[in-house]
Amino acid sequence: MTARKARRHPIFIGSLVIVGLALAWHRLGYPDSFDEARFLHRLSVAKADDARTLDLAALMPGDWEMVCESHGYDGPRYIERYGRSYEPVGAAQDSAWGLIFIAADGSFTGAAGSCRVPGLLPLGGCLERAQAVLVRAEGGRTDCPEYVAAKPG
Repeated sequence: MTARKARRHPIFIGSLVIVGLALAWHRLGYPDSFDEARFLHRLSVAKADDARTLDLAALMPGDWEMVCESHGYDGPRYIERYGRSYEPVGAAQDSAWGLIFIAADGSFTGAAGSCRVPGLLPLGGCLERAQAVLVRAEGGRTDCPEYVAAKPG
């Protein structure tokens, strides 16, 4: 083996390890962005504090102006205001949920979860940032409280 090939070997192995870790991270359902991780952490804290309301504007950082439900069962969601479709961010399984937080330019940050963090019932479509307040639903499981839109979208 030449010295040149010997130097490429560790770089190749290192690259494969990084790609493998990234694929495993995604496959295990871990957050895709720092903003999503912060949102899920804040949501878990709200659950632990037995919160009765969730202000999504306070939970999700950024300059988003609209939040829409985005469940895997529903397929892509077309939003006329932005003239585009958004692929689902929530898993296509029961007890899973997904939200897309859309900025004025149409870019978005997704957040998805299941009963690991509080359950979010359908928002009825989309909510403007100022109306993105959820209230705890009556009943439901103690280990997985469910929240609904305070004002239907």
